[in-house]
Amino acid sequence: MTPSLARMPAGAAARCSPGSGGAARRPFIRPARAAGFPQRPIEVVTHAGVGGGTDITARMMMMQAPAELGGEMTVVNKTGGSGAAAIAYAASRPKDGHTLLLVTQSHILTMLRMRLPVQFDDLVPLARGTADAQVVMVRAGGPLRSADALREQGRSRSLKIGVTAVGSLDHVASFGFARAAALQPLSAVPFRGGGDIVVNLVGGNIDIGLLNYAEAESQITAGEVRPLLVLSDARIAALPDTPTAKEAGIDFSATVARGYCVLKGTPEDRVAKLREGLVRAMRTPAYGNYLASSGQSADSVAGAEGWARQLAEYQALSREALAELGLAR
Repeated sequence: MTPSLARMPAGAAARCSPGSGGAARRPFIRPARAAGFPQRPIEVVTHAGVGGGTDITARMMMMQAPAELGGEMTVVNKTGGSGAAAIAYAASRPKDGHTLLLVTQSHILTMLRMRLPVQFDDLVPLARGTADAQVVMVRAGGPLRSADALREQGRSRSLKIGVTAVGSLDHVASFGFARAAALQPLSAVPFRGGGDIVVNLVGGNIDIGLLNYAEAESQITAGEVRPLLVLSDARIAALPDTPTAKEAGIDFSATVARGYCVLKGTPEDRVAKLREGLVRAMRTPAYGNYLASSGQSADSVAGAEGWARQLAEYQALSREALAELGLAR
């Protein structure tokens, strides 16, 4: 949509007046100034329903972002198709900076598996809002008591791992982890969600699960689940005694990341303002408290460069994983 122009102030145009030879001069019109940005509420489009983790992330960011950006913001929940509905809606809106797409790894997987009006190269990264480390968890009291035991058993047999769906982000992460650890390909067992994975892990129906700390916090506290390895570059405050995979010699990391993008064609000056404003909004104490309450660190927030790099790495891993798993388009 073309930005509206400011009205010309009264009296700004000079009246026609006689000049030499009786010729009339053209009226002088003061150039109109382009209206500022944002000119209307900025829509934050998410594929999650109201109250879901991604929806909450958006609303926590919006506690401070309107003041930073100088305008109102609203969440638009477009559920369905693992992000396909949200992507289609964003594609239908003007590329003028008033529509932000809250992107997760699920959007990347959906783009790879479906023909959509928006593909990976159409995304313009703005900032990352969360990087919730995935944790390799096992049943407490089971045989997988250490990273060495996991490697020993995982190289002699295919371990069963719980995933939220075939071709999901945790399925892709399990592929990358098994490859980095030189394990046999893991046997993915799909469940409806993290809660079901935890129940089946405790019950001994699966060997391992890739979960976020918050998903199994109660079972960890009760001593039913053992967090074995954290798949982040550094240990997390919620599990200070749990080593990272890299500390155990497994060069792999995986997080559940959420961040913001606009679509290619958005004016560069607006992209710059959004990038700066979003990062400032998410580096406030209020947003930091939100991250800490969910077991995440303050460096979950990242600017455009870090967010773009992570998206590119995930897109490359996902393309390879889907091809190996026979799930590519």
